[in-house]
Amino acid sequence: MKNKIFTLLLAGMAIFSSCDSDRDSNPVYNQPETFTLNKPALSDNIFDLNSSSHIWLTCSQPDYGFTAAVTYTLEISLTDDFEKVQVLPTQFTTAKMEVKTNELAVCATNLFIAEGKVKDDFPLQTPLYLRLKAVVTDLKEPVYSNSIEIKTELEYTLPPIEIPKKLYIGGDFCEWNWDNTLEMVPVNGVEGKFWRLIFIPENSSIKLSQTSTEETSAGFAETTINDNYEASVTDNSGKIGFTKGGWYLLVVKAAIEGAELRYTMDINEPAVYLFGPAIGDKWAPEEALKFTVPQIADDFFVSPAFTNAGEVRACVIAEDKDNWWKSEFMVFNNKLEYRGNGGDQARIQGAVGQKLYINFTAGTGKIE
Repeated sequence: MKNKIFTLLLAGMAIFSSCDSDRDSNPVYNQPETFTLNKPALSDNIFDLNSSSHIWLTCSQPDYGFTAAVTYTLEISLTDDFEKVQVLPTQFTTAKMEVKTNELAVCATNLFIAEGKVKDDFPLQTPLYLRLKAVVTDLKEPVYSNSIEIKTELEYTLPPIEIPKKLYIGGDFCEWNWDNTLEMVPVNGVEGKFWRLIFIPENSSIKLSQTSTEETSAGFAETTINDNYEASVTDNSGKIGFTKGGWYLLVVKAAIEGAELRYTMDINEPAVYLFGPAIGDKWAPEEALKFTVPQIADDFFVSPAFTNAGEVRACVIAEDKDNWWKSEFMVFNNKLEYRGNGGDQARIQGAVGQKLYINFTAGTGKIE
């Protein structure tokens, strides 16, 4: 009998132990309403953002009901209601944060420029309001801390704006996967000018970006659109929306306007031309020299049949008709290669009756 009682006690202890273990491995998630951002040391003093390197901030971790790996971002505003905010680029993963004052200064300058301030209005003394946003991976809702006020001395601080040397297109066509963006082709010798033949699906959108990331992307507000091919472009939640789908030749020029980098996009007919000895020494765009345009993304543009044996040249017009070579390209070993900012490409020979086939989506081609 004693053995039976002892066995039952052991079984009961195992059950309770199992329940405790389950609670530990499956914690109950609590959605916190807020958490505490502490005022920095000497917060009553004026922080000179341009002569110091950093400010230390600390916070209490939001109470999620378990110890979570939290990512913090710091938002700043000129008002305590945070109606307009700037987000510092550096993120933090601990409750003690070394905040770079240069990042604060750049964000604060951007806020004042948005309010109509100009460079001559600086330096100035101003309060800034700070708060943290806490995010845990796989949890949908962010949590915001209380806001704190710091007094600052601010000089005009913006990173130098440069004309991009590369430009990318992201959008619905690549499911907004910025690893699968299209790199635009530089127009030879023209700073900040790029082109690309692209198939854009109906009722879809794109953005431009200096890098193959969304962080440097520019949309409808930052781009002046010249719709020369009835694409019916709209502002689609800040993106450049195309109502009509199909092939387009996009020609983009980047320029610095004041303290901003802006773009002008010409949306043109997807006209590809065959030039050179293989087509009777024709060197200017005309209807008879155009490639046929496919109806889908993954198919060939097809040139007219070669009328002569000799050099094959192909191009779009991204600058002007006399400078067609600034936007030429050719197929080598079944691979499409753009001239871009490079020198003369190797010459490819064609025979009478052959045609040049180019798949601009796949980056392939052939002569046959």
